[in-house]
Order: sequence, then structure tokens, then C-alpha cells
Amino acid sequence: MRNLLLTIAAAVTALFASAGAPNGYYNGISGLKDAALKNKLYEIVSKHSTNSYSGLFKESFCYTDVRPDGTWWDMYSNIKRYVRSGWRGMNREHSFPKSWWGGDTEVGAYTDLNHLYPSDATANSAKLNYPLGEVSPSGITFDNDLVLVGNPVSGQGGGSKYVFEPADEYKGDFARTYFYMVTCYQNLDWKYEYMAQKGSYPSMQGWAVEMLLKWHRQDPVSDKERNRNDEVYKLQSNRNPFIDYPDLVEYIWGSMKGKPYTDEDLPPIGDGSLIAPVNNSTVNFGEVVLGDRVTLEMPIRGNLSANLSMTVYGNNAADFSIPSTSASWSEVNAGNYNLKITFEPKGLGERTTKLLLYDGGLTGVTSYVVNLVGTAVEAPVFDRVEATAATNISSTGFRINWIMPSRPASIDCFRINLTEYVNGTPTCMTLYTDGSEDSFYDFGEAKSGATYSYTIQTVRLNRMSDESNVITVDPAGVNGIEATEPLAVLPIGNGIYFRCAVAHTNVRIIDITGRVIKVIDSVCEGHCELLPYGAYMVYSDQCRRPIKVLVKD
Repeated sequence: MRNLLLTIAAAVTALFASAGAPNGYYNGISGLKDAALKNKLYEIVSKHSTNSYSGLFKESFCYTDVRPDGTWWDMYSNIKRYVRSGWRGMNREHSFPKSWWGGDTEVGAYTDLNHLYPSDATANSAKLNYPLGEVSPSGITFDNDLVLVGNPVSGQGGGSKYVFEPADEYKGDFARTYFYMVTCYQNLDWKYEYMAQKGSYPSMQGWAVEMLLKWHRQDPVSDKERNRNDEVYKLQSNRNPFIDYPDLVEYIWGSMKGKPYTDEDLPPIGDGSLIAPVNNSTVNFGEVVLGDRVTLEMPIRGNLSANLSMTVYGNNAADFSIPSTSASWSEVNAGNYNLKITFEPKGLGERTTKLLLYDGGLTGVTSYVVNLVGTAVEAPVFDRVEATAATNISSTGFRINWIMPSRPASIDCFRINLTEYVNGTPTCMTLYTDGSEDSFYDFGEAKSGATYSYTIQTVRLNRMSDESNVITVDPAGVNGIEATEPLAVLPIGNGIYFRCAVAHTNVRIIDITGRVIKVIDSVCEGHCELLPYGAYMVYSDQCRRPIKVLVKD
């Protein structure tokens, strides 16, 4: 408890001590315009370290998103939750939906604090992966007195039926977050282009630029954003340039397009100094299973006149390693040097040591210290998740459900293995929840005529449980059905036997991989089907809840 209170105190103190961008961080942007300016910012901000996803609350959000009164700073809800009480009922929210880049967890955006925020789980579930937008007063589907979800006003949404509208006091925050994301990750091939646009410039749909410019102008940069930007910089060695210099938005997308960017307040880099990392900052590896090894990259940028020396020293130094003890001054000056730091714990519990950076012609501050921290834990033990029948089924989507497993006690997230069948052709999708307390996932992209099956897995420290049982869903099959008719499916010899009071139509037999192996137009009492040994799921238009049956030789 004492450590947690100290963390809160440190976070609250940081709220009143904004430092701003260090000298030279934006070196090279003056005189550039439009695409060239955006490309230079991409070169600068895309070089950042990653964070522990499982440790976001206790290792990152506790510094970046705490109010002065010790509560989580939640931009999605008015519910007051004290940091000292933990984060029950909250999610790690990708404000820029991870599904837009395909959900790849190896992409830097997955743990990028510049768009990750703590959020109320209910609001996060309502937001889904909808684009930002302004909700039509007649089309509201979710309203918690702070944020809205619903149908967009005319001209917005980028083809999405629904949009997420933040509170007026945070619209500028979200606008600058999105401008950052399409700059830092302009190299990604977007899967969904509701707002983002493939290519390095302008990287955003016209309607989105227009709306976000309005939000950016109406809700200027706040102290909250400035302080958060400083804390993020300490944790991952990069910044949001549109918070540091809001006019950059106008030069890239707004009223100053076509004019070269100039700012007399832009601080030049000093001789013999480092821009990144911040002195006395921390690289936190989070929890790592004893026996595993995890490698993170830390960018080193500065203005040096000789090679930079590096060494790991102190308690637990044997748990951390670097591939070289010297960094090329030319690569550091060019912003092209990323130091790989590996954590391979030799014992359980918290392991800490220090990385010293020195020489290189440093003046003023002649050495920089980076704290290296990691926690070694035992390998998790998993109980198999039990998937349950889908609910809220409509022609456009459904809710995927499961029962929370007893083990492990701490969970990072859940993985959903969703298979879509169109004319018998399967397409596999992998989805992840944003929170560890979720027991459902709303899927809203069902295709007309498609059927689905899903399994669930628990994810913890790069390990996963066995797949759950298979649940099948037919969004089209619910149309016109008033009640579920009883159906019994019994194993007999080398097949199954049907018992039913009325005829069942469109009967589907699914194997344990989720593959539809038989579709029967109609079955009546006494109908038999020959099947090989195996486990199957059977359902029909009249019986929507899948029936499990095991066929033996």
C-alpha cells in the first residue's frame, strides 16, 4: 500500500510540473510544409519504446492519468474511482481502435500511451471500434452523461452506422490524439478507413479532417494534456507534437497549408546533450515469467561529438543485458539508434538495476541514468474458458459470451477466435478484449448470409489457455423466429438420432474446428445421420442454442 500511495503522490506532483519538449527534440522541422513537415514529424515520433500491456494501469496510467484528488482521470465516464482501490470496472482503451490496423499486438501502437487511456468498461464496450463523430440527437444509443454513441450527423462517420462522441471538454484531446496516430503510424496499411487513410499524406479522410480541426480549435491544449505528454515522454521517449506545438495541425491540415512552418520559440539542440532518454527515467518490463526473456528497444537521440558509452550496473545487473557498450555518435545524432535491452530474470520478485550513459562529449549533465525494472513471476496456470451462447443477435452482429475462468487470478485479456462462413468458405479472425474483466464482446460487422462460430482463450504473459468449446451463430437465422422449439440429438452407433415434436429446418452440423460439415434442409422425429467418431454441435432455425453430441465408434 505504501508503494501505491507514493506512486499516487508522484503522479499528482507531476500535474503541476510540466517540462515541455527538450531542446532539439523537433530539430529539422523549421522551414518545412505540408507532406514534408508531416514526414519529418513521423521520423521523430515514430522512434519510441514500448510498454508492458499487462502493466499499463500500475506502471503507466498511475503516472499519466491520475487527477489531483487521487482518482483515475477517465475521459469516458464521470464515475470516480480511486487509484488506491485498483481499476476494477475499467479497461485499457485504445482510443484509436486496434482493429483499424488489424489488431496486431506487435505493432508499436498496441502499447502506445499517446492514444491509450484508462476508461470505464461499460462506455468502452459501447464505443466498440466506431469512429469519432457527432451524434444525431435522434440517433443516440448510449449516453452516460459524458459521452455519446449513436448515428452520426449527416456527412460524418465514414460509412460507419455509429460514431463515438466525447465530451466537449475532451474533444480537442481526442483530435490531437488522432492527428498524432495518423502521423506516427502513417506507414500502416489500415484495415478500416472510417477516418484514417492509406498513405503518408494527408493520412485522414476529408470529413474527419474537417471535424477534428473544429474540435482542435474549440478545445485548446490543456494543462492536463501538457502534463500527460511529459509523463508519456519519460515512459516511452516520444511526444505528441500537436500538444507541444498546436499550430502544426494548421500547417499540415488546416489554414496554414502551403506555408513553411516557422516558430521562433522552437528550442535548438544544445551541444553535448541527449534528447532521449530522459535522465533518471525508467524502462519497465512489467511482469515476466521466470525463465522467459523479453527485449525492449529504447531510442537514444542527441547531439554528440564522440561515441556514447553504456553500462549496466547495480543489484540484479545479471538479469539485464545490452548487446553493446558503445553507441555510434553519428547514429545517435541522426536519430537512428535504438538500444535493445533484454530482461531475463534469475529469481522471483521485483528485479531492478541501472543503465549508465556517459562519454560522447556530454556537457552540463555528463552522465544519464535509466532505471531498469522488471518483476519475475511463476508461469500462469489456466482453467479452460467456457464459451456460452451468443446473445443480442441481429442481422448486423451479436454479443459473444463466456464464463470467467477461476485461474489465473490475474488476466491480461481474452482472445476470441471467430470464424466467418460465406457460402461454405471460412475466414478466420482474431479479436482481443481491451480489459481483463470482460465476459462478452460485441461483434458488429456480420455479413449478410454469413454464419459464425467462436472459441475463447485466456491470455496472460504471452501465454494462452486451451481453446474453449465452440459456439455457432447464424445472424440471419433469427429472423421470423418467435420461440425455440425443443430438439434432442442422441448418439447412436456411427451417427446421431433426432427427436423433435415439429420439423426442424436448415439443420447445421459443426465439427470441433468450427467447420460446417453438413446442412440438412429438414429433419423430423427419428431422422438419422451417419457421422465419423468425433464431437459435434447441432442447431437449426427452430433451435438456436447449439446442442453438443459425441459420436463414438
